[in-house]
Amino acid sequence: MTRALRTLATTLAALALAPLEAHAVRLWEEPRAGWSATATLGENTSLASPDLRPSDTLTPLAAGGHAGQSRYPEGVAERWLDVGFYAQPQFIYQTGYDNDSVTNFSVAPGVNLRRTRMVVHGQAHPLLQVRMEFGLSDRLELFDTYALVPVRRWLQVQLGQFRVPFSRQELVSGSRLQFTDSALWSGGANASGVRFVPSYDTGLMVWGWVGPRDLVEYYAGVFNGKGPNNPFNLDGFFLYAGRVVLNPLGRPRAFQEGAIGLPREPTVSIGLNAAGQIRQVGLVTLPGATAPVPNRIRAVSLGADVFAAAYGASLYAELYARDTDETDTHAAPSTQSLGWLVQAGYFIPAPVLRDHLEVVARVQRFDPSTCVTRTQGDDCGLRPPASASRAVYRDFMDTLAVTVGLTWYQLGHGFKAQASYTLLNEYRDLAGGAPGSGVVANDLINLQLTGSF
Repeated sequence: MTRALRTLATTLAALALAPLEAHAVRLWEEPRAGWSATATLGENTSLASPDLRPSDTLTPLAAGGHAGQSRYPEGVAERWLDVGFYAQPQFIYQTGYDNDSVTNFSVAPGVNLRRTRMVVHGQAHPLLQVRMEFGLSDRLELFDTYALVPVRRWLQVQLGQFRVPFSRQELVSGSRLQFTDSALWSGGANASGVRFVPSYDTGLMVWGWVGPRDLVEYYAGVFNGKGPNNPFNLDGFFLYAGRVVLNPLGRPRAFQEGAIGLPREPTVSIGLNAAGQIRQVGLVTLPGATAPVPNRIRAVSLGADVFAAAYGASLYAELYARDTDETDTHAAPSTQSLGWLVQAGYFIPAPVLRDHLEVVARVQRFDPSTCVTRTQGDDCGLRPPASASRAVYRDFMDTLAVTVGLTWYQLGHGFKAQASYTLLNEYRDLAGGAPGSGVVANDLINLQLTGSF
């Protein structure tokens, strides 16, 4: 009896510590004509999950793009249908929150569902893949919904709603981030609706891999520029975006943060981003004029990023800048945004912890409304926020954040537990408010669990 219990305990411990992999469920597949299914069932199975072993036919921009396990060698199943799912419950506590205050610029403590996503991904033909991703946290949201036509390895055509190719921080799936939250200029940081980094949008993109070992990746697209779930372009202007990535040691096997699941040999990716957009918002009468003219907002964004990993360690840095101006710069002076981050992770090399426990640290700063290359004055300055709400206020804060954390990986990024503490310092008073009217010290404690298949 003692030996049986010891054997069971050893088996459970091995399962608990084994670096297993998570992948989606393959509901149906059909091999190419002439392939004998009975001869291959259970043999030579291929796992094409971009989490760990991305297929050459899957776009790295397919956020959360799991692919199910095939019964056939890679490339044999010409038609297939997969379903995937991931959820991220989290607990948040922010030190600046005050129950007795009428107006708070901090998040109330509590448990929430940061992300709950369902993914349906299928291939109807070797020249046609279709992908849909839904958000289910508090309402039904549509994220990805596009068709992909892989004409050649160097020429892939993508049409529909998907992530705009700008900023690695925004392109990496929320399920494969190294921290519980993204950069200050990315994702949910722009709660007021002013998006500093373009995210999901409707458009057309061409992209591909060029050179030996995918030395170069390129992405170029044109989008409506109105954000997700806006099927029409009402002002006739477009958002143009492009990204070029150099992979001097070969393309990494996974589009993610951190070194989990990557080979121990060094890997490096260097990216450059650019985006430009004009939006027309109503009419404006300029000083000295009698007739109104269209009020147009012009924004040009630039960015650069580098990702490197080796021997269980990883390093990632990104720089982001945006220049914005409107037709009437006197009423709405031009502003510039500048952000940067540096983050690192290291897996504890002890035998029972290797590939499981990662120590992470990040420092970042973002000033959304400043004047970098322009002189502050009538032409450039702080845009006063429309209200004193927390969501709007944070979009005008000059913020410095230092984060430390621990992550336990059980199924790669597919199943992990994260804990982090952020020293969050925010600087800028509300327009017309008393000095110190904004939150200065607003530290953040975050616990998050990610589970997926």
